[in-house]
Amino acid sequence: MSSPVELRDESFLLRCGQLAALADGRVGDSPRVGAVLVFRGRIIGEGYHKVAGEAHAEVNCLASVREDDRPKIPDSTLYVSLEPCCIQGRSGACTDLIQRHGIKRVVFAQRDATPGVNGMSVGILEEANVSVTEYNGFKPTLAPNRFRKVIASQERPFVLLKFAQSADGFLRPENREEDYWLTNPISRRLVHRWRANSTAIMVGGRTIVEDNPGLNTRLFPGPSPRVIVLDPKDRCTGREKIFRQDRKPVVFSGSDRPDLKAEVVPLSSGWKGALPQVLSWLHAARLGHLTVEGGAALLQAFIQQGLWDEARVFTSPQQLNAGLAAPALKGEVRLLREEKIGTDLLRVFARIGG
Repeated sequence: MSSPVELRDESFLLRCGQLAALADGRVGDSPRVGAVLVFRGRIIGEGYHKVAGEAHAEVNCLASVREDDRPKIPDSTLYVSLEPCCIQGRSGACTDLIQRHGIKRVVFAQRDATPGVNGMSVGILEEANVSVTEYNGFKPTLAPNRFRKVIASQERPFVLLKFAQSADGFLRPENREEDYWLTNPISRRLVHRWRANSTAIMVGGRTIVEDNPGLNTRLFPGPSPRVIVLDPKDRCTGREKIFRQDRKPVVFSGSDRPDLKAEVVPLSSGWKGALPQVLSWLHAARLGHLTVEGGAALLQAFIQQGLWDEARVFTSPQQLNAGLAAPALKGEVRLLREEKIGTDLLRVFARIGG
């Protein structure tokens, strides 16, 4: 049974997790972190990390404290969803910020797996006589912190697979010419919310040519992710929607394509080696959250090579009877949750070890 102190700590860490979940693709590959400042059981400040290279959650939290409450800061407890950073980086070390404000107690959930942090902040704060309490197994903050863990430990983006299937397991009808929607309007709007939370979105060249998707967030008020196209057979014509948007897409191409209004990256190897090249490029470009939306061959390639972390699968009540089969998740997979989104069933899976 949890003690009264643990229950209180966990309630404020839960709020930190809620704040961290407000972050979107503007954080790039930086951690998604929420923070609250508590004085005698009352929250007097809160904030989250909004934009890569700008103020961290702790900075925004302390800046939000009203003038009348500022003298209470040294006697307050700072709660953070992820271990405070101790690296100067682009916006300064949060361990320095904590010491400057004279805060005497810090509570956080998981440690930051970033090299140079990963427990180092604990030692720095304790050396400065700051009491530090950790809740590494606190579940409500695992999801936002999981992104950073993948980036730091595997040196690649967090990879989310998203697809919709019919009740009988097909991605699309046998007749590829006919218009169709498997998911309902509520689910489609939710997908655009997810896109805003990604820094990059990837599809294959065949999907670009046949479906001509916009791959933006037109149904949700958030930033659109960078469009990434894997096109080893040079299917893209340059007339599709993605080439008419303000931000150029990135096309991993089978050859040099000066005719495309895009950032073209020639593939250095065949299809099998393409995915590691793409993920390495995204990591170097600091695009830390990739959503893969299709087609079937591209999704299956990520699954076969074990290069994915989470899969969000909509199942529609529609029956197609025939068509293109949906990909099958393989290996050790855990069902994280399932819920009804209108008429659709959404299942969210995690790859164990990812």
